[in-house]
Amino acid sequence: MNQTKTILQNPLIAFLKLIRFENILIVVITQYLIRYCVIDSLLFYKTDTYFQKLSLQLTPFTFFLLTLSTALIAAAGYIINDYFDLKTDKINHPDTVVLDKTIKRRWALVIHVLFSALGILIALYVAYKAGNVKLALIHVLTTGLLWYYSTSFKKQLLIGNIIVSLLSAMVPLTVMLFEMPKVIEIYRVMMPYAELDFSAIYKFILAFSLFAFISSLIREIIKDMEDVEGDLETGCNTVPIAWGLKASKAIVIGLITNMILILLFIVYNLYGPKEKLPSFYIVFGLIFPLIYLITRIYKAQGSKDFHWASIFIKFIMLIGVCFSFIIYYLAKDASY
Repeated sequence: MNQTKTILQNPLIAFLKLIRFENILIVVITQYLIRYCVIDSLLFYKTDTYFQKLSLQLTPFTFFLLTLSTALIAAAGYIINDYFDLKTDKINHPDTVVLDKTIKRRWALVIHVLFSALGILIALYVAYKAGNVKLALIHVLTTGLLWYYSTSFKKQLLIGNIIVSLLSAMVPLTVMLFEMPKVIEIYRVMMPYAELDFSAIYKFILAFSLFAFISSLIREIIKDMEDVEGDLETGCNTVPIAWGLKASKAIVIGLITNMILILLFIVYNLYGPKEKLPSFYIVFGLIFPLIYLITRIYKAQGSKDFHWASIFIKFIMLIGVCFSFIIYYLAKDASY
């Protein structure tokens, strides 16, 4: 623990801890994988005799700005959450708190405002380039939700958990909302008689968003079970406080079970025995780890057990995002 305190005295490391750099990195990687491994690989016009590759319409730099905007607003959300959650964090995680130690609270608030404003301004520019300025409302609403989540929603039963889960689901969905309208507009002009079918893209991205929503909801409730001591002290009405640890475990196990059933449905109805690679990936990369997580949640007793489970579900979420590589491989294979 003393080593952790020493490391967090470094201002750069403390700042990276404050903005949850590893989570921000996962958000950026997710958006890039959705763009290049899912949308771009499935963006083709199919006839009876050939495949014609279609092109993304946002430039690489414009898309970089989109991910930067998302990252800035997410980082601002983490900062303001720690700002208002300082008392709770001092109880639950006293050795990893950086506010009022390495970074002053007033500077955290200034950085939050700067990041939020810059993120929204960049989103406005990208939305303009995408042909629909209204798309920037996604980032504006996200900024507002993150603020109210930190100030009030987090303490309310399930509301905060659902908001965070919805925002997680928006990470892959935002890429589609910014990319696809411009693609459709351009190719309807260039190929007016072609029957363009992008349903596969929509289905895959909605599947990723659903996976992100459920897995985030699972993780949020697990984190509430981990932090029950500090949440109880500061007046939070989380699931384990309102309904008890046993009920919380049952909800988490139920959510994991539903996710497993959805994944099994995908394996047997979308891929089946003929598509061995995606089926193998889903079964061994996602379903088996989720079953193992159920056993660990069932046996969990203290905060250390729930902390492990929180990290493990994040690992499963990363494996789920990496399924985009399977989509890329299968799409390239099918187009030859």
